[in-house]
Amino acid sequence: MKKIDFTYDIEEHEFFFYSQLSERGKRQYAGLVAMKHGYNGVEKSSKQFGIHKHTVRKGKKELLAKELPPANKIRQKGGGRKKNACSKGID
Repeated sequence: MKKIDFTYDIEEHEFFFYSQLSERGKRQYAGLVAMKHGYNGVEKSSKQFGIHKHTVRKGKKELLAKELPPANKIRQKGGGRKKNACSKGID
């Protein structure tokens, strides 16, 4: 086979891989891509994946801190949507 037969659309595969990750994984992967791009990488990464720049910066910060997340948890304790106590029994 010729070398020409092995061309890939890396960005397409990168976005497919990104779509399979958890929230934390997406954030950190976007941060990793931003670090790979170097100067102006946060803006490029946020446009590529369609997320806010602050999210990319948070992902970079998490990667640089090298902190391991708690096992089998995506959100921190207390994170997520709060329960609405008023919704029960009201018609």
